[in-house]
Amino acid sequence: MNRGRGVPDTPTAPVSAIAPRPESGRKGPRMFQLTARTGPYKGAAWIIGEQPLVMGRDLACDIAINDPIVSRRHCEILLENGAAVVADLGSSNATFVNGQPVKRVGLRMGDEIAVGGAIFLVTALRDAGGSIAGRTAAGATHALRIGEPTFLDQDGESLFAEGKPRTAEDLATLFNLGRALSRCETVMALTATLIRLVAERFTPEAYWIVLRQDGDEMPLVYPAEDAAAFASNAALNEIVSRALHGAKGILFPERWEHEGLMGVRTTMIAPMALGKETVGAVVLQADTPKRIYDENDLEYLLALAHASAPYLKAVERLEQLERENQRLIAGAPHAGRIIGAGRAVTRVRTLARMCARSDLNVLIQGETGTGKELVARMIHDLSERADKPLTIVNCAAIPDELFESELFGHERGAYTGAHADKIGLFEECDGGTLFLDEVGDLSLHNQARLLRAIETGTFRRLGGRTDIRVQVRVISATNKDLNNEVAANRFRRDLYHRLNAFEIHIPPLRERRADIPVLADYFLNEARARFRCLVESFDPAAIKALQDRSWPGNVRELRNVIERAAVVAKATRILPADLALERAHAPGDAPFPSMEDIEREHILRAVQICKGNIPAAADLLKIGRSTLYRKVAEYGLPT
Repeated sequence: MNRGRGVPDTPTAPVSAIAPRPESGRKGPRMFQLTARTGPYKGAAWIIGEQPLVMGRDLACDIAINDPIVSRRHCEILLENGAAVVADLGSSNATFVNGQPVKRVGLRMGDEIAVGGAIFLVTALRDAGGSIAGRTAAGATHALRIGEPTFLDQDGESLFAEGKPRTAEDLATLFNLGRALSRCETVMALTATLIRLVAERFTPEAYWIVLRQDGDEMPLVYPAEDAAAFASNAALNEIVSRALHGAKGILFPERWEHEGLMGVRTTMIAPMALGKETVGAVVLQADTPKRIYDENDLEYLLALAHASAPYLKAVERLEQLERENQRLIAGAPHAGRIIGAGRAVTRVRTLARMCARSDLNVLIQGETGTGKELVARMIHDLSERADKPLTIVNCAAIPDELFESELFGHERGAYTGAHADKIGLFEECDGGTLFLDEVGDLSLHNQARLLRAIETGTFRRLGGRTDIRVQVRVISATNKDLNNEVAANRFRRDLYHRLNAFEIHIPPLRERRADIPVLADYFLNEARARFRCLVESFDPAAIKALQDRSWPGNVRELRNVIERAAVVAKATRILPADLALERAHAPGDAPFPSMEDIEREHILRAVQICKGNIPAAADLLKIGRSTLYRKVAEYGLPT
């Protein structure tokens, strides 16, 4: 995960448990916190516990302050019987609380402690449900409640009512934000610029830009490499969703414990609002002792988020128009639609849009017929490479001995029959996208060749002596479980990780039966346009028959069934008999065979028919002889 800049590296005492302050009418334990307002630690925060926080010029101090007017051990702050106390340690230039020199005094929320030129503020935190009373210094932040979010109220009578930049630095950051965002031409560039400026200003531990999508689709998350960390945090997703739908800023402090240490993690969420529409949100997290966020920080983050919203909307529209223009110029048809309204298909579409905005390699996994090539086309069409070639390579259809020549090309005279130079598919799609379908069927020898080309971006033609450099994005697909293939030493682990920078899994049709009526209607309309048949709709019994089937061939098989039924149907509605479906597998039937099982049995039958003659069996199966030899060895089949 990306990290912001931290405070200077200085020893910090372990945070100990904090005893509650016994006061009537208050619920939950009180936690005092010390926040640096000026000096080298500006923005950093420490929990005040029973073990003293010692300040001084000595590097061994918990808070080391390199200031000539600060004594080596200047003062200490700790909890005594639930109350925060500051004690001067005999310093030469005194410790000041609210401008007055002190020797030893109890602290209350809002007190300012001055040590040399550094000023620290005492704030209080309490578990949700508790209330905090007491004097608050002028201009001090309000108390936060642990485990309970603070929202921006829209009535103007809130913590954020002033809404004014507090320093020249704030004004300069807003000015630089507008100037930087106005130069961005893509959403990726805009989010990267916004993240950089926000990280410089707030020094967070973690940060994300979350962009809202149409309907119920999952949001897009930037940086893309941190999207998984964001998606795995259910609590964070929920509170961000509340911010997006409620268009309110949220400040959320929560307890943080790690290896016996305790602190506070604050999360700030600032919606990017444009009129009545919320287009996204900026999400920041920080942990003590590096820093803690308060309502003043959230107020300013909201200003940055709102200022960036018009730029984001304009760039999104610009990208959309540019992609449409490129398709019109190139004459390239739009990729077929990914049909379905269920959560599984919605997630696939969202992930495809998300990874299209980056140049990460993509691995698409799913059973045969699920639409892996369709997803690859969608990623390419939505990417900045849409005006460049999309080259499709069926790895299972290329004989092993020809793979290197097909992908990398060859020079004249490289082998018998090479009468002229040939440009390989890698070179042919320079600047575009290379789609390696059925990549799991590659031999280990060809996997090694492919790995080097992907890692270095260079290759040599067969028989060549010079390296050729290309800029190619690789999208690969397979119906095999590559994790199992790696474990069985049939697929290289390093190639797997190189291909799997971004993974998309397409669920089989039997796991999304609710999409079958929608798909059936879509394929029927296509068939009517192609074959000019009279059929107009499905009988409800036919739809039920379609949903009861297990569909081993997935969407491809469903399409073939619908097209056949549209041709043979004698009425205006397709009946169950027109579908010619075999009985679907009942729960008590034998386990559904895997593609590997089917392939093994199919190859075994061909070898038996040819009485162990591998070349004859390869001709019968219409595959390369080397491919069949490899599969016979993999499955341990008798010959």
